Amino acid sequence: MHIIKLTLIFCLLCFTCFAQKKKHATPAPPPIEPPSEADYNVLEKRMACLYRNKYSSIERLKFFPFNQNKTVMLISFEPPDISAEIIYKDTFKDTINTQVKNEVHDALLQKKQKLDLARLKEKKVLSALELNKLTDILYNFSYTSTKSYKGLLIAESDGYRCYEPRNGIVFLDENGLIAEYIEICFECHRRRDSSEKMNIGKFCTEKYDLIRKYFRNNGIKYGTTKLTE
Repeated sequence: MHIIKLTLIFCLLCFTCFAQKKKHATPAPPPIEPPSEADYNVLEKRMACLYRNKYSSIERLKFFPFNQNKTVMLISFEPPDISAEIIYKDTFKDTINTQVKNEVHDALLQKKQKLDLARLKEKKVLSALELNKLTDILYNFSYTSTKSYKGLLIAESDGYRCYEPRNGIVFLDENGLIAEYIEICFECHRRRDSSEKMNIGKFCTEKYDLIRKYFRNNGIKYGTTKLTE
């Protein structure tokens, strides 16, 4: 009987403590507010390019795809007007064989294919010295800061919604075939890499402009001229 009384008292104490704890529960945290304009301004400043001189010329050539291909070429090209064959259909009749045919070009940049030089407007095979300058831009210019700010992290910009590439960096294998490439639209600040394995550095805010000027300094004018220049 004594044991039963103690058990009942213990249960009552537990219930009382639970009720008090529930009554004095910690209030819910306030809702998280979206980042302010000032917060975005801080992040924007951190996304600016800063030269760090982190990697030597030898270290930079160990990054893929520079470590796999010795021939690197800058190119410019005019994107063809690509339009597919159009077939008009009627819901109550058989397909009408009225076709609008336009010339459809294969993509200029395709891996394991010969680069069609006839479709290029300009090209420049890089020397060792010129290649050293390119890798210096790619790998030694990075974000001013990558530290989080109020829980926010910087991320590479997606650029503008447009995409009309006119330039590229092409990596050729020992047989002269396209091994890898970086297709670039300087106007829209966007690019297309041929492989997810590529490590071409951090694209801080001014990185596209730095590469654009590098193209111009190496004689590639088409697709690299700003309206203000």
